[in-house]
Amino acid sequence: MVYSSCESKEPDSVSASNHLLLNGNDELVEKSHKTGPENNLYSQYEEKVRPCIDLIDSLRALGVEQDLALPAIAVIGDQSSGKSSVLEALSGVALPRGSGIVTRCPLVLKLKKLVNEEDEWKGKVSYRDSEIELSDASQVEKEVSAAQIAIAGEGVGISHELISLEVSSPHVPDLTLIDLPGITRVAVGNQPYDIEYQIKSLIKKYICKQETINLVVVPCNVDIATTEALRMAQEVDPEGDRTIGILTKPDLVDKGTEDKIVDVARNLVFHLKKGYMIVKCRGQQDIQDQLSLAKALQKEQAFFENHAHFRDLLEEGRATIPCLAERLTSELIMHICKTLPLLENQIKESHQKITEELQKYGSDIPEDESGKMFFLIDKIDAFNSDITALIQGEELVVEYECRLFTKMRNEFCKWSAVVEKNFKNGYDAICKQIQLFENQYRGRELPGFVNYKTFETIIKKQVSVLEEPAVDMLHTVTDLVRLAFTDVSETNFNEFFNLHRTAKSKIEDIKLEQEKEAETSIRLHFQMEQIVYCQDQVYRGALQKVREKEAEEEKNRKSNQYFLSSPAPSSDPSIAEIFQHLIAYHQEVGKRISSHIPLIIQFFILRTFGQQLQKSMLQLLQNKDQYDWLLRERSDTSDKRKFLKERLMRLTQARRRLAKFPG
Repeated sequence: MVYSSCESKEPDSVSASNHLLLNGNDELVEKSHKTGPENNLYSQYEEKVRPCIDLIDSLRALGVEQDLALPAIAVIGDQSSGKSSVLEALSGVALPRGSGIVTRCPLVLKLKKLVNEEDEWKGKVSYRDSEIELSDASQVEKEVSAAQIAIAGEGVGISHELISLEVSSPHVPDLTLIDLPGITRVAVGNQPYDIEYQIKSLIKKYICKQETINLVVVPCNVDIATTEALRMAQEVDPEGDRTIGILTKPDLVDKGTEDKIVDVARNLVFHLKKGYMIVKCRGQQDIQDQLSLAKALQKEQAFFENHAHFRDLLEEGRATIPCLAERLTSELIMHICKTLPLLENQIKESHQKITEELQKYGSDIPEDESGKMFFLIDKIDAFNSDITALIQGEELVVEYECRLFTKMRNEFCKWSAVVEKNFKNGYDAICKQIQLFENQYRGRELPGFVNYKTFETIIKKQVSVLEEPAVDMLHTVTDLVRLAFTDVSETNFNEFFNLHRTAKSKIEDIKLEQEKEAETSIRLHFQMEQIVYCQDQVYRGALQKVREKEAEEEKNRKSNQYFLSSPAPSSDPSIAEIFQHLIAYHQEVGKRISSHIPLIIQFFILRTFGQQLQKSMLQLLQNKDQYDWLLRERSDTSDKRKFLKERLMRLTQARRRLAKFPG
């Protein structure tokens, strides 16, 4: 085990000395003699740590991160900040090094601590559909470089595609990190001119997520205020709630400035709620001298123990790679436990949303002719059921929307108001017409006798005025029905453009036919209304009520609301008499026209239109040669369905794994 003087600040964490960061270096391995409560605490810690990290790693392996953000630690830093050295020290393996951009793809570094000391080191590099098993740590650098070339090409460009590096060893901490490309400010050599923008966009994609802990690597020998990585972290995490600073290269600090570094490490300069850690990793000279990672850890321990200014940081548990490993594992576990309930809820909501979206695209089209026929039958049946619901006024509507029948009823109410207004507003003109008619055409009859010809002429004129408004209402309602039927077609056949086009064509043809029949029927009705007729007993009853009402008004000397807009009945008995007859007939003919015209429209434009459309759609099943053409999907529909199915499968598996998780 690695000797360390750091002490855990977390109640469930284990001493940093329990993190074995070396690959087979016996001189740094201490035999464990834990017994009693301490050993029990360690066992509980191990039981909690590995399942948590394995759960998130398994969700990431499923591709859930394409749909939802997962808890993670993202490692960022400016170029030459020592980021790769920190990751090497934590993992015990050498990663690609060099000048310029070294990390060209996000690298998911999964460290798995093996329980038995005798277990052999194992590694695996995964990207796209490739998996390379590794048996020796020395293979890592070569395989990661090869993976980057396969994904990002031979040049110096970068890619958003993930590379996964899994390291299993008794000498690594239980930890998963995401290494991101180092930030560069100026394109050099063959680098793309916008390389800085590309890298920052990639980094922001990860660090902006609330589920990500940002591990910002900052060298001690630069002004912390000018560090681009820290500035980016502050931009997405202003309060520093999920940012940890890692100070590197403490051996390169100018003499006399050590106290400033100590202040930074103690969170007194650039405040982060999670604070800072300080480490000393292999430098370029150490690598040239072929200093092993094991010896580098020994050298780091000695450096902090013997440093006049930094030894206090070691005693406070803020220094060395082993302390960093413990801290990161503890932070990751707490972060996972904190975000799991939210993640579970997000997965549930996404699963439900995608299931509903997938239903819109339906199932895959069968290959055989029989299957296609049944598939088309189901589609047409669903369409016809929706049309039936429209006809019966039972269709489902979204919030703030209303049913087709409600829209039609609104038009019918307007029509009723037009009829009533037509008969009411005409009394002033009618009075003049009656007087004119009496003066011009009165024959030998004595005063006080009602001229039936006058009565009939006025009635016919008033009724005929309503014919064109009735036809206008027909056109308005027809458009409402056509749009509603077209919407049903779009809902059911949207992904099958030929089927949708065919349905729209049939809707238009049947609409024209039914609209023509309805108009003929309406005009015929108005021709019939030119025959002044009402059942005797009905008319007598209406006339009696009018006379009784007028008598009551005369008695009380009050005007009825009905006559407010019209002149009082004339003192001429013949004119007063004809007014009574007009009012009585208007009441009956108004009821008849107000109800019968909407009835005609409902019959032809809603009921018969819908039934004819349903029959016409069923006739499509008779022509089997057209099945392929009718069921031809839009170019992107099958791709979208496949994409949604893959997402649904990922989320279903994720829900199962979360359900089995003991935490």
